[in-house]
Amino acid sequence: MTRLLVLYSYPTDQQLRRAVRDHLHALDGGAERIVYHNAYAEPARRIRGLEFDGVVLHTTFLCERWSDNFAEVRRRYAWVGDLPCTKVALPQDEYDHSEVLDEWLAELGVSEVFTVFGEDVRPILYPTLHERASFRRALTGYIDEKMASRCAPRLRPVTQRKLDIVYRATKLPYWFGSHGQLKHRIAEIVGARVNAHGLRADISTRWEDTIFGAAWLDFLLAGRVVIGAESGSSVLDRRGEVRGRIRELLAAQPQLSFEDVARELPERWDSWTFFAVSPRHLEAVVTKTTQVLVEGTYSGVLEADRHYIPLRRDFSNLDEVLERLHDHRLLQETADRAYEEIYVGGSYRYGDFAAAIREALDAKPGLVRPLRRAAFPAVAAANRVTAPPVVAAQNARRRLRRTAGALLRRAGLRS
Repeated sequence: MTRLLVLYSYPTDQQLRRAVRDHLHALDGGAERIVYHNAYAEPARRIRGLEFDGVVLHTTFLCERWSDNFAEVRRRYAWVGDLPCTKVALPQDEYDHSEVLDEWLAELGVSEVFTVFGEDVRPILYPTLHERASFRRALTGYIDEKMASRCAPRLRPVTQRKLDIVYRATKLPYWFGSHGQLKHRIAEIVGARVNAHGLRADISTRWEDTIFGAAWLDFLLAGRVVIGAESGSSVLDRRGEVRGRIRELLAAQPQLSFEDVARELPERWDSWTFFAVSPRHLEAVVTKTTQVLVEGTYSGVLEADRHYIPLRRDFSNLDEVLERLHDHRLLQETADRAYEEIYVGGSYRYGDFAAAIREALDAKPGLVRPLRRAAFPAVAAANRVTAPPVVAAQNARRRLRRTAGALLRRAGLRS
C-alpha cells in the first residue's frame, strides 16, 4: 500500500474553514495510507525516520514562508529533502514571498508543482525551479461532491429567495495592492447604492459578521445574487520587502490611506495581475446563486455574460447592473447555466484534483536534486521594495547615470 505524508500547518485552536479542510483532505477515500502531520502543533520527530512513497506539501504548510517562525520551520523539516520519493507542492498566493517559496521548494527537492498561474509568469515566480520541476495548473479550490449533493435538495428558484444580494469580505492589508482593496470596495460601493434600486441586501466587511462552516452555504442559498471579484493580488512581493515597507509606513502613521501608502512606493509596484477564480465562486455555482463579478478571466472557468453578470472594474456600469437584478429570469438562466456547465459538465471537482495529485506522485522520484542554501544568491535586504522588471531596468539606468555623473565631476576624470 502506498504511504503518503501530507504536511500542513494550522492552529489547533481554530476551526478549519470548509474550503481549507476540503483542499487538505482531497486524497481521502483512496487506496493510499495517508499520514497527516500538522507542523504547527506536532514535533517533527513523530514522523522523521519513517518511510514514505510520496510527500505532499500542502498550501498551509507552505504559507509558513511569511511567518515569523519560518527559519525554525525551514530547519526542522530540511530532512524532507533527503527522502527518496516524489515531493508534490500545492502552493497558493505564489506572488507573496515568491523567491523564498522558490528556494524552499528547491531545497526540499520538489519535482511537481501545482501552480495557480500560467507559463508566462513562471520564470518570475520560480527563478530557480521553473527549469528543474514539472508544473501543473490548479485552482485555489474545487467543488466538494458531498457538499454539492447536500445542497441539491435545498436549491430554490431565485424568486423564492429572501435577499437580493449577499456578500462577506474582510479588508485585506495594503500589500495585496489595489486588487486586494477591491474586495471591500465592492461591498462599500454596492452597499451604498442598493436602496436606491429597491434591493434587499446583506453585505458586510466586519470581522464579527464573518460566517463559518455550513452557515456559509445557508447564507448563499438565501440570496439571489452574490457579488465579488477574482482572488489574488496586484503586487509581487519577492521576499516580503513590500510588506515590510508598508508596515514601517503604517507604524509611523497608522492613519495613512491606501493611496497615501501607494505614493511612497516605487512606480508601478501595484501593476501585476496575479488573479484567479476562488472557492467562493464555485460554491456560488453549486448553490445556484447568480454572481455579479468584477470582470476578469477567472482562470478560464467563468465566462462573462454566460456564467456571471460583469461589473466594470471602475464601477461605471453599477447602476445598470443593479437594475438588471430585477430581471429574475436573467438571474435564473445565468445560475442554471453555470450549474450545468461548471458543476455537472465540468472537471472542477475535488475528485479531479485528487486524480491529478496521484498522477504527479507517480512521477519518477528524484527528478529534482535538492539544492542547499549555498546554491542561491545572497538574500536582499528585507526592506528593499522591488518593482516589475521594466521599472527595475529604468531604475538601474538612472543609478548608472548618477554614478557616471559623479565620476565625471571628479577632477581629472572629465578629460
